[in-house]
Amino acid sequence: MTGQLVWRKRTRRFKSWTCSVVACALVVLCTGSSGRGAPQEKQEAAPPANKVRVLLLTDASKLLTVHYMTKGRAIRDALMTSPLTGGVGSIIVEAAETKHETSKESKILQKTVGEFNRLPVIDAAIAAVFKERTQYFELVAPPDPSAYMTGKDINFNKAQADGYPYVLSVKENFAGEATVAAALDTLSAGSGLEFKVYDAATGKEMGKTGRAGGFSPRKLEFDPATSDRNGFVNDYGVAVGSECGQLYGLLNKQGHLHAMAEAHGLGEEVPDLGAIMAKYEKRFDYDFKLAKGWHHIKIAKASRYSANLQKLWDKEARYVRIVVTVDLMLPELGQKPGDLDQYMRLFFEHVQEAGYPTDTATAFKGLTLDPAYTVYTIDRPQGTGKEILAFRLLDAPFVVIYDVIFDQDFDNLLARYNSDFQEIINESRIKVKD
Repeated sequence: MTGQLVWRKRTRRFKSWTCSVVACALVVLCTGSSGRGAPQEKQEAAPPANKVRVLLLTDASKLLTVHYMTKGRAIRDALMTSPLTGGVGSIIVEAAETKHETSKESKILQKTVGEFNRLPVIDAAIAAVFKERTQYFELVAPPDPSAYMTGKDINFNKAQADGYPYVLSVKENFAGEATVAAALDTLSAGSGLEFKVYDAATGKEMGKTGRAGGFSPRKLEFDPATSDRNGFVNDYGVAVGSECGQLYGLLNKQGHLHAMAEAHGLGEEVPDLGAIMAKYEKRFDYDFKLAKGWHHIKIAKASRYSANLQKLWDKEARYVRIVVTVDLMLPELGQKPGDLDQYMRLFFEHVQEAGYPTDTATAFKGLTLDPAYTVYTIDRPQGTGKEILAFRLLDAPFVVIYDVIFDQDFDNLLARYNSDFQEIINESRIKVKD
């Protein structure tokens, strides 16, 4: 597959629980699984006669906060957990700031933004993801979630009476601006969600709580980041769009969608992806050959399917990093094993949905890599840099993607770290076990 990619426009199809590599790359984070990877294609099926109805109840009342790290501020130990929590990545923040909704910096942003009802933004993004990725669920967000609340408790009897066997409860625990990864002296708009799924008949949670989060790829200095209301609102929408893909992926990975579908006779149409991913994650190990100064940044509770590599303590290197993703091509996910061309077409369709200008995706010869790799470059959303994507088939059913992410200054950083990239990609190994 050479030259410029050609892919179809959006079509409704089954997708894997993983988000695309580049879609999540804007937050180094990540994903622990919300992970990354390409969408998986499945044969179109007739719409089901009875969809699984899910009531969406969202709480977006938390005050906006700012978590800002400058070169002059002491960095405690190393990269600290982001206010998004739960595998959305590494943010540099002072521990004391993470709870300060009344800090001077947070107050500036709160005053600038003023009245801003974030609930419909979140609801619309979650609904859009469900509509795009599945035809077996009907997600409904009421105009007034309080109609289904008794005090702080969900009124499950009303939910059942109104025809909702399940409730998806979403709470925004972080909204505002933060210094992302190693981009000191800058802020990016972000959001972090915590969600639970309930069986309305019993009022009990279905499995563990999930968390997702995202940031706009745009990084600004403090004053423009906290003084431009329209800029923040737009960037916040980008962040929410990113995290809602993660939310859907986690619901799928954790088996919630399969359990709900199975209870309504649709279990075969919605596979238990959590069980599938758990099975295959035992069949590979990383063996990274890290160039001098590079480190494998391990994030608590992150998925084994994604790894973050970064060069630390180098001023220029803060604008570049590598995300390594292992993905699966399985018949039960609707993917033809071993067909890398199909995989990449679906991959780029999905990153287009995530806001990437896919018309900029072109074959790339600027790295001397093993010929087994197929390499492309693509611009990042909102003109925030470039990414180099190196795809390679491994032993079935695995595929690996090395995603070299440049937040800015692509040409200079590529020239500066070219040999590092080549060493890491060529000499690292993903060991697949029988």
